[in-house]
Amino acid sequence: MRAAPAERLPGWLPLDLYLRLDPLAAFALPPAMREFVPSLLPGLGIALLALLLGRIFCGYLCPFGITLDLARFLGAQRKQQQRRAPREDSAQKPRARPWHWGKYLVLFAILMAAALGVNAVFTASPIPLITRFYATLMLPLIQLAGKQGLDMLRPVADALNLNALAYAQVSARRFEAIFFILAFFGVLFALERLRPRFWCRYLCPAGALLGLFSFRPLWRRRVSQCTSCGQCRRHCPTDAIDDSASNTAHRECMACRRCETVCPGMTRFSISPAPQLSPPQNLPGLPGRRQFLLAGLAGAGCAVGSILGLESLQQPAAIGLIRPATLIRPPGAVPEEDFLRLCLRCGACMQACPSNGLQPTYFLAGIAGMFSPILVPRRGPCEAACNACGQVCPSRALRRLSLEEKQRAKMGTAVVLRQKCLAWEQDKRCVVCQEVCPYGAISLRPLSGHQVSVPVVKAERCFGCGACECHCPVASPAIVAEAEGALRLSKGSYIEAAREAQLTLELTPKDAKDWLPGGESLPEDALPPGFTE
Repeated sequence: MRAAPAERLPGWLPLDLYLRLDPLAAFALPPAMREFVPSLLPGLGIALLALLLGRIFCGYLCPFGITLDLARFLGAQRKQQQRRAPREDSAQKPRARPWHWGKYLVLFAILMAAALGVNAVFTASPIPLITRFYATLMLPLIQLAGKQGLDMLRPVADALNLNALAYAQVSARRFEAIFFILAFFGVLFALERLRPRFWCRYLCPAGALLGLFSFRPLWRRRVSQCTSCGQCRRHCPTDAIDDSASNTAHRECMACRRCETVCPGMTRFSISPAPQLSPPQNLPGLPGRRQFLLAGLAGAGCAVGSILGLESLQQPAAIGLIRPATLIRPPGAVPEEDFLRLCLRCGACMQACPSNGLQPTYFLAGIAGMFSPILVPRRGPCEAACNACGQVCPSRALRRLSLEEKQRAKMGTAVVLRQKCLAWEQDKRCVVCQEVCPYGAISLRPLSGHQVSVPVVKAERCFGCGACECHCPVASPAIVAEAEGALRLSKGSYIEAAREAQLTLELTPKDAKDWLPGGESLPEDALPPGFTE
């Protein structure tokens, strides 16, 4: 099962619309970039909507919260004491409200890092996190289940002569760096047993941002009378109702309206005013100045560490090493510094890549580049007829390019490792790399003392797609794609840039005469292309 090329996807709606709704990215990425990011404008709209309707995004639209609700529903049943009706005096018992301010500290740390030019949104923003969860973990699991199910049904399909089922295929994708996702969501699902919506209550920085905008929304919870039964308080998933059950911390309220459902006609969400029944009692508050200061120092410390290059401690030490040769970004990626500031690490480009070649990385790009996409050619090459990754990137870390522009956005250059190559080292005929290269960048040339021609890469014609590395028959590939010579533009035409760099990146049709230099034919007793002795 392969992703459709971008030009086949519907064009009446932006493919990355949901990712653009992230309010935290809309507020944190522009300061990090020192410029406005137009594609994130919908996120600002969500924040302004909170002025009118409160945290309705958290209650009804956020897929992170919906996933937590689903996990709690599918998990173990609630404790028996939660099902039984509480005692009459339990509603009057004051409750401690620890940690509600935690999410505001996370928000302040992220914004402080952004003010210093470092993108920390990907560490805690719910929309990119949940997208990465479904794109790199849940989708491969569903595909694997489909593949196993088809394998189990093949004997039945053969017996019943169901050819369509017998020849159906499901390709299960695989992604690196998923252990963080497993551990992160495993902990959150476990915490759901401790407190419903634990993440939303105590940790979510996007919820904290929307909470600041929904301090007193126009449409909110109002209580006309109160019997102090405590039903609304016990059913509130974010603990936003005070001990008197008549007042609400609107910064915490997600407008889920459960309190309205369980209250016998005395609680409603409306615009019309309602009388104040009693002074607020024990409502969740904001953190103190000292806590804000410590959070800001934490965010600034992480930002300074990234700026000064402390993450290089995670990379092999080498004189003159600026970045690893295997750090190949997707086509259309902006220059590395801007790329790290813009990339949300949402995994949308990896899910859209039809060859499964785009993978998340751990420390190859340093700590600041964790979970960012790189091309791993051994998993799959960058297909010349696909530009899907740029079409689904919400922050424009990958530019949205036409196919013609994308085919000139050079990703790197292939390098032949002669000591591994069958033709160079063992004098065995192998033409796989030359055969699969879509740009005709590999030629076979005669070599003195060799009976077979050897592959040579023409750097000015090589796109760096990794097709040669992907299909190389040597276990540890004898030809590899490296980031050398990559074109990375923030703006402007790749076609013009390739012309100025004297690159000849043109797709080349293949035929039999291209297999050997000079157009001569293979000997009759020779093996077919791609086979070795």
